[in-house]
Formats: sequence, structure tokens, C-alpha cells
Amino acid sequence: MTHTDIIKEVNKKVFRPVYFLHGAEPYFIDLVSGHLANSILEPSEREFNQTIVYGRDANVSDLVTTLKCFPMMSNYQVVILKEAQDIKDKEYEQLATYIASPQQSSVFVICYKKAASKKLQALFSKNPSSVLVFESGEVKESALPDWIIKYLSEKKIVCSSNTAQTIAAALGADLSKIANELDKVMLNIPEGSTLTMDDVENNIGISKKYNGFKLLTAIAQNQKEKALEIANYLAANTKETSLFAIIGLLNNYFEKLFIYMQIKNTKSSAEIAAEMGVKFYLLNQYKDSAAHYSMKKILGVLKILRNYDLKAKGVDSLVNEGELIREMIYKILHL
Repeated sequence: MTHTDIIKEVNKKVFRPVYFLHGAEPYFIDLVSGHLANSILEPSEREFNQTIVYGRDANVSDLVTTLKCFPMMSNYQVVILKEAQDIKDKEYEQLATYIASPQQSSVFVICYKKAASKKLQALFSKNPSSVLVFESGEVKESALPDWIIKYLSEKKIVCSSNTAQTIAAALGADLSKIANELDKVMLNIPEGSTLTMDDVENNIGISKKYNGFKLLTAIAQNQKEKALEIANYLAANTKETSLFAIIGLLNNYFEKLFIYMQIKNTKSSAEIAAEMGVKFYLLNQYKDSAAHYSMKKILGVLKILRNYDLKAKGVDSLVNEGELIREMIYKILHL
């Protein structure tokens, strides 16, 4: 089941005795657990029937004791175990008997914010009629614009691919941060509207003229003067778009350009797009870039990005983030 399927099921008042939510992407775990916390019990029932425990403070045997208790003046009690990855996997074996026959009036929500081991997944998969196992997978950087477009469309807001790419380039892969910023924008635009770059600039603070996506486009088209102008702006406004966000954006693009260069003459356009993991209509961007970047030059760009990723982490460098942005872009443009 997807996180959307779980939410729909909960909205129909269908609850599972145990939810094991695990995976590398915390956003969907928080979304599902939050919806369960707010949907199963009425506000007046939560004081006596909803318990939140953190992994670092949890004792598994005590949790089992709590789960076996009956709710007070309610049909259910809810126990939410947050940061469950802080409990050693071996300790979860104490749940085996309970998982085999869980209390039907208890809802146990386990928020395990990393990929669970196969052994742990097997433990929770033994009773699928009562235990729902949900894996929250990471959204790849290349898929972020589509995720943004879908998120907004569900709220009846239209967003173009370019605007979505600009937001993704500036905010990075933190889905919680992206969702919070989009929610902030939607407070100021009506349903049925199209999200414009003016909306993004006014509500999120991302410049419509100088941003990571515009920088990528200028570099990809070898527009040196424009790229340096944007780089200077970003260097002076690192809170708006960080060096790490720029490195991630450029690395993703040039890795795909490298793949394009390898297969451009051997496969159909549809096959090339599929292998690169991009939308078919984006191929022309890579075709244009191929006129400016040889394989040797692409490898040079990727090497520069790796070096500046290390420098940004403080390896052999004491230069501030803004200067690193200027240096890195200058070197890429003058390969």
C-alpha cells in the first residue's frame, strides 16, 4: 500500500492493530503517523487513550503491557512509538507473541525512520491480516519536480515543470521543507490558480531571475556571462540556495548528460529517455548541451563537483560558502 492508500483506508475508519512504518524518507512516515494520531480518536478521547513514546526512552516489554490494556470510554487506544530506530533490532523480538495475536482495540504505530533489516521486516510480516508494513522510499532528486507538481495538483493548484524544477533546485530533497513552503504559498493563492514564479518569489523567497534552475540552464547552454551573474547573486544569498543544493542539481544533470552522450547514437529517443530517467520532452535540453560538452569536459565537471562537495564539508578548505560557489562555477565554465 502507498501512503495515500493508508490514509484513504483510515478515512473509512478501517484501522489495523499494528502499523510498521519504515524507510529512508521520514516525510511519508510522519504524514501517515500524524494522520493516524488525528483520525482514530476524538480530541476528548486522546488524554486517556493516546500514548506517545520515543525509542530512546522505550522499554519493549512495557509497551506490550500497555498495548494489552483496554481503552477508557473509547473504542480504541493508540500507542505511537516515535524514532523507533533507536531501539535495537534484537529487542523487537519481544513483540513476536503480541504481533501474532494483537489486541484488536489497540492501534500500535511504529515510526522506524530508516530502512529496516530483512529480519525485522520478516518479524512484522508474519501476520499481514493485522500488521500493515509500509516502506517509505526516498524520492530521487530527478523526480522532485514531478512530486511537487502532483502535491500541488492534489490541492487544485497548477504548476509548470520549470517552476517545479526551480523550487526543487532551491529547496533540495527535504520533502517536509518543500511541503511546508508549498503550504505557505497556498495560503495566498486561491484553488484553481496556476503557481507563478512571482508567487514563489513573494512567498518562498526564491528569485525568479537568479536561482539554481536558471544557473543550471545557463551552464548547460554554455552562457558564461549569464551563469557568472547568477552565481554571484547566489554566492551573496546562500540562505536562498545552498552550495550543496547547487552541487546536487548540477551533478544530477551532468550524470544524465554523460549517459546521453554514451547512448545517443545507439538507441531510440524513447529508449534514451527511459535509460536516463527523464521525461521525453527534456531530451532536447541534453541534445543542446551535447553541442557544448564533450565526454572529457563532462567528466571534468563531475570531478569539480566532487572536489567542491568535499570543500563544502570543510575538507582542505576554510573558504566561505559564497566564495566556493563563485570558484566552482568559474572553474566549470572555463574547463
